[in-house]
Amino acid sequence: MRLPTPFIQASCAALAVVLSVAGCGDGDPTATATVAFAEPADGATVHGAIQLAMTADGITIEEAGEARDGAGHFHVLADQGCLDEGTTIDKDADTVHFGGGQTEGAITLGPGNHELCLQVGDGVHTALDVTDSVSITVAITDQDQWCAVMDQLDQLLEATEVSEDDFAAQQIGWENVDRLAAQLLDGINHVDADAAADVTEGITGASNLARAVTEADNANDARSAIDTVFESLVDDRQIPGQTWIEDTCAINLQT
Repeated sequence: MRLPTPFIQASCAALAVVLSVAGCGDGDPTATATVAFAEPADGATVHGAIQLAMTADGITIEEAGEARDGAGHFHVLADQGCLDEGTTIDKDADTVHFGGGQTEGAITLGPGNHELCLQVGDGVHTALDVTDSVSITVAITDQDQWCAVMDQLDQLLEATEVSEDDFAAQQIGWENVDRLAAQLLDGINHVDADAAADVTEGITGASNLARAVTEADNANDARSAIDTVFESLVDDRQIPGQTWIEDTCAINLQT
């Protein structure tokens, strides 16, 4: 028997409502969520600590602590791609957690080409399939930039030397010191030729300080290694190249 068209239309409409309601509780609340780097732009050339600005749509960005449907916080991963959904997100110099719910921050990398992944993790740092990626180049392109990175290095050295964070966190800080030093050495052509050798020695010394910590097994070994490197580097409270750096960059180095 052929059913009347209005009856068929009404039945189909009712079925659609039933299916819609049935699916409300079963769907992934992040299925249509998106995130993006507002900064840096894809293809950008940057220097120093790389400034990050991150946006999200369709998912709540909040502090870490509890896994909640439809919510999480940002992580930025360098040169490792984005993680498979369900993977625990570790923490190191190449994997920065924004567990305070931050939408801005920074990551420090050495000179060269890098790929950054922006990935949301839930409250207990489990990767969600909500990502974005950009490619960037880290390079110092003029003397003003060189001086700006030198200033960052000096401030980071001071901060890490007095840090009361646990040793693992301190090692990440020192890894970032080494990366800023690598940027400065890569851009040494922006230092006056008559000062380049001394400045190179001074920046290499900072790198050696950083590696003394990152390669140490514990805080006591790290402190002993730092003292040894520092004594060999500093002469009469002067770092090699310090005068040129202070005069040219208008900063007072911590010694």
